[in-house]
Order: sequence, then C-alpha cells, then structure tokens
Amino acid sequence: MSKKAIVLQTTLELITKQGISATSLSQIIKESGVANGTVYHHFKNKEEIITELYLMLTQDFGTVVMRNIPEEDIKKQFTIMWLNLFYYFVNNPLAFIFSEQIARSPDIPQSLKDKARQYYIEIEEYFKIGVKQKIFKSYNTLVMEELFFGNVVSLVKIHENEQIKLQEKHINQAIEISWRGFLKDQTII
Repeated sequence: MSKKAIVLQTTLELITKQGISATSLSQIIKESGVANGTVYHHFKNKEEIITELYLMLTQDFGTVVMRNIPEEDIKKQFTIMWLNLFYYFVNNPLAFIFSEQIARSPDIPQSLKDKARQYYIEIEEYFKIGVKQKIFKSYNTLVMEELFFGNVVSLVKIHENEQIKLQEKHINQAIEISWRGFLKDQTII
C-alpha cells in the first residue's frame, strides 16, 4: 500500500471511530506511521485528506452500484443494483460507517457534495429511464436515489445489529418492498 493510501485508510479508521472533529492531522500522521513531510507532500491539511477520502468513497459507491447491470430488464437491474450496494456495505463496514456519519455532516461542504454527484449520474439516469418508461412514479430522481440508498442501509443495519439472522429470503423481501415503492400505480412487473 502506498504512503498516500495508508494516510487515507488511517483517516477512514479514525473518523469512523471518533468523527471528523475529533480527528486531528497530528493524530492521522502519528497513527499512520507516515512521516510528516510525506503526508504534507500529498495533502496540505486535514480537509484535503477528507475531501479525497470522501470523493474516493463516493466514486466507489457509484461504481459498485452499477456493476454487472444487465441491459434490458429494469427490475433485474434494480435487484442487481440493490445487492451490489448491500454486499459492498456488508463487506466494507468502514465505508458503511463513513457513509452514515459523513453523508449528512456539516463538516462536508455542499460544494464537495455537489462535486461528488458526478459519480451518481448512472444511478440517476436509471431512475429517469424508469420514470420516462412509466414504470416508476414520477418523483424527483434525487429523492428516489436517497430512498433506494436508505432501503439498503436499513437492511445493512439489521445485518450489523444482528437483530435477525438475515437469510436470502429476507434480502429478497427487502428488495421487493423497495421495488414496489418505486412502481407507478397499476404497474405490475
């Protein structure tokens, strides 16, 4: 792992344990074991580290959700998108915690959140196509994306808290409930 990657990973670990405000640059340097000069070679300050980490993880989310999406079947696309994000979060708990803590954080400026939207263009387009084809209700696509994301997050929380031993049938039920919430009235697919 490169020194820059070590700094980013250390920052991710610290922020998920104690939050952005409680994580100092000196702590990142100390915990990472990377020399001051090397850290400052890659980043000017803590904000630059957080910006890069935020953009990197946002790009990961957007890429992962749209991985291996079939061409034609919009319901199958939905299912694959849902499962992609669910298993990404289950297998990357730090990314999950980061997304939960940071997504609504006032420490992340709106300009950075706006910049990160570029990584969700394919997801937005998916929902626009569903609306245009009159499969989905005609809602704001940002609202649709957030609800989709929120449904996945809810099941990941159940999994993490071990409220129930999740089985494939539970995951499929969650996907079906989520899917039906987007469907235009009278639509049966």
